[in-house]
Amino acid sequence: MNGSRPLWIAALLLVGAAGAFWGAGSVPVALLSLASVAAVVALSGVVRRVLGALLVVVGVAAAFTGHWLAVAGGVLVVLAGALLAVLGARMPKIGVGGQKTRARDPEADMWRALERGDDPTDGPADDADPGGRSSNE
Repeated sequence: MNGSRPLWIAALLLVGAAGAFWGAGSVPVALLSLASVAAVVALSGVVRRVLGALLVVVGVAAAFTGHWLAVAGGVLVVLAGALLAVLGARMPKIGVGGQKTRARDPEADMWRALERGDDPTDGPADDADPGGRSSNE
């Protein structure tokens, strides 16, 4: 199974739970579900697993409000929390996987030097005097 697939499944479950809680009139729990989507995407490792355990507790507690939409939302939050608790440490952190080291591009380095206001054609000033003449003249 692709490592990022469970991450997106958990995020979609939480968005669905937020909609169910919103429809049930449990706006604070809906907002908590939406905030946890951002937390799931931003966190990684053990912290994501702890968030999953907390979501299981919140989902169970929210399901006992009695409204059928709240029960559905609670089930979705419990599923997302269980998924995070079990697979949270193996899921990638968003934004890290796409960063690769790039080879240095001399032409791009010259353009960056021009943007900084430096003259990229000036060589190292190891034996040049302030007048621009070399000391060998």
